[in-house]
Amino acid sequence: MKRTALVFAAALMASPVFAASDLCDVNLQKIDDGMTTAPTLGEPMKSEVAELKAEAMKARDAGDEKACIASSGKALQMMKAPGDGGGSGSGQ
Repeated sequence: MKRTALVFAAALMASPVFAASDLCDVNLQKIDDGMTTAPTLGEPMKSEVAELKAEAMKARDAGDEKACIASSGKALQMMKAPGDGGGSGSGQ
């Protein structure tokens, strides 16, 4: 019985780590998809999104899932709101 509980506890503790890794990878895939299918992005925004994607990939490769999710999430937000002036934060 103790062995079953231990295995179950270990599985529960490991699941958030896999979820973070999956979210990072999913966000990076969404960025790739958005860059190829969103012709409305202007050049300054495309460059910013590309830089954020590069930061996210570097963080993922270093094992920093939180930084990967933060950078990729910021890039996705910029892509969702292309009319906000490139993510300057003004007007919100």
